Amino acid sequence: MKLEKTIKKAYFANGIAHAVDQLADQIIDWVVGSGSRGGVVGLSGGIDSTTVAYLTKFAFDKYNSTRPEEDHLTLYGMMLPSKVNDRADVEDGQRVADYLGIESKVVPIEPIADSFKQSMPYAFEDKEEWHTGNLYSETRAVVLSRFAASQDCLVMGTGNKDEDYGLGYFTKRGDGAVDNNVLGSLSKRLVRQVAQFLAVPEDLVKRTSTAGLWEDQTDEGELGYGYDVAEAVMNGLDQGFSPEEIVDITGYGKDTVQDVMYRHESTRHKRNVPPVAEVSLAYE
Repeated sequence: MKLEKTIKKAYFANGIAHAVDQLADQIIDWVVGSGSRGGVVGLSGGIDSTTVAYLTKFAFDKYNSTRPEEDHLTLYGMMLPSKVNDRADVEDGQRVADYLGIESKVVPIEPIADSFKQSMPYAFEDKEEWHTGNLYSETRAVVLSRFAASQDCLVMGTGNKDEDYGLGYFTKRGDGAVDNNVLGSLSKRLVRQVAQFLAVPEDLVKRTSTAGLWEDQTDEGELGYGYDVAEAVMNGLDQGFSPEEIVDITGYGKDTVQDVMYRHESTRHKRNVPPVAEVSLAYE
């Protein structure tokens, strides 16, 4: 029998239009405050990168409308496919770039990743698929970083609250190597609401989430549950419920709740600034 308790969900306190304006203003502050000339987004056709692109374009258009052309901020989109990516990943990413009217580039990362693997084959002898998947993410991060630096731009982060701050479901030096996290306060559920508000095509809003790390990989398939489950468990913990109460309230299996908790705790190092060792020093 379920307890007569509920786990509350977050919602936009002042409405979604206000939330979008808040996010846009912060994007402008980050970019202008850093002295940058714009932003770069890795476009996979997925809901998160698409929403970040739409939000950033909305923010830049807002800023540029009151500035002379020489001071305008520019958004770039990059598609970075590997051999495990479906053709639709590039096509959907290009569709987003075309709709937003932003400059885009396609940089296949397979040759870069292959050269790394050839130089260090011993690093891929065990769990080859898993290590290669993370290498793909890290390679994308390097390409985005180098292009962003060449254009004096920031790399716009595309991780959401469930992935990055709940489950730690990202590659630390890959998709975690960004200059900001536009969606870091939003669950996947709220990201979809923002996407719909910004008129993102419905098929992209409902697109199956995948990190593109290996063939036929999906987030839910790897995790064993959806982001709605992760959101509910993390909300329950934040609201003071015990794991046992969360099981009773939600009806989720004990193993599922424990897995969410384990992933959150074991990936804490990904979310923290690297620790600095302390030592006694004297100055003269």
